[in-house]
Amino acid sequence: MVFVLSIPFLLTHLPIPTLEFDLSPYLKGKATEFVTCKKATANIKIKRDRTDGFRIQAKGKLLDWPYSASAHVRFGFIRADGNLALMLDETDWKAFVDFGARAARNWHFTANIPETHVTQGDAILSPILSKAMPPAISNLVFSGKFRLDAGGDCTPKRPVPAWTVRGTLADFDADLEVGGKPTSIDGLKVRFGADGIADHRDIAPLFPRANSVEFAGFTLSNVFASVRATEKSYLVTEAGADCCGGALKLYSLFLDPKSLNLGATIFIDGVDAGEVLSCISAFHGKASGRLHGKLPFFLKDGKTIRFKDAHLFSTPGETGNMRIVDAQPILENLALAGVPEPERANLSKVLADLEYSVLKVELKRGKDGEDSSLGFKIEGSATRGNTTVPVNLDVTFRGDIDQLINTGMKLRRQTR
Repeated sequence: MVFVLSIPFLLTHLPIPTLEFDLSPYLKGKATEFVTCKKATANIKIKRDRTDGFRIQAKGKLLDWPYSASAHVRFGFIRADGNLALMLDETDWKAFVDFGARAARNWHFTANIPETHVTQGDAILSPILSKAMPPAISNLVFSGKFRLDAGGDCTPKRPVPAWTVRGTLADFDADLEVGGKPTSIDGLKVRFGADGIADHRDIAPLFPRANSVEFAGFTLSNVFASVRATEKSYLVTEAGADCCGGALKLYSLFLDPKSLNLGATIFIDGVDAGEVLSCISAFHGKASGRLHGKLPFFLKDGKTIRFKDAHLFSTPGETGNMRIVDAQPILENLALAGVPEPERANLSKVLADLEYSVLKVELKRGKDGEDSSLGFKIEGSATRGNTTVPVNLDVTFRGDIDQLINTGMKLRRQTR
């Protein structure tokens, strides 16, 4: 009894050696690669703060980062409760915790990291990003706001730990290069979280949103996705965006973060024909009307995006206008196919202003090193004065995909 009563006196007068804790059992998977030091140290000072409590101050290192902490702890006969404030030195990162305990299986806590501004130069994020960034991504510059809330408890009626974590990344803007192609993200917002009880863990669904994403010459707006995550994989149940005056949708994309292999099909609905055709090297002109179709693709080892055979077609029953100001690439292709020069000359005049009822664009990827092909099919009519002539054009261009399309979509490993 004398010893127990003397503990408050001993705590404030006896020197406490530097404490060291091994955190490696709590670092799993790739998290072990993000830090050099896998320990936490603490130099602690304790002094009486109030009649029923102590003020505890600590300094040390938490993994690779120095920290300072201050806590107020109150003790009762069979209880302890208090609060803790932890700050990572020379950064804006702070965490606050409230806790209480009555027994080993009767405790609770709440914790939060208040809204914190983050950038690529952040002292905490910068070394992690340098190790975690995929090789295809470079020149990353970003800014955003991060917040995290957590809580947990254990009760006599449920004598196993239960916890929950919720976080938000908001107002996130980024500029980067993906495979050497400039990319930008504007206004990304995503909420994330997880819940656990005993050894079981559930990851909350993700619903990222972005005002716009620009990549390889395309601008996607009102970008959204619905993502279900497990401990080992991710399933994008639905994603979509507005693009070229129409809509893009994607369903059931499965991603294994270890292999970084995935495949899916983008469904294209009602995009502006002029905006789409402007991305094709052989097309020099303007067009109206709407196109629909699909674009299958796959990502291999997180390094290369490849398109499979894709097609776009005009809305059945609707017409559009096409004005090709420079038909030379089309005429040269027809010359190689043996079309006589007089017919090519007449076609050049027709293509300058025509109404089409059928417009189809078809991309076929070459196999085993063969050239890819990009086919155009146009059916319609052209009118000059009182003369109307039918137009039926079917032409195919061959070459490397980057020669056929003005946007390169290969995510190659960057050489250093």
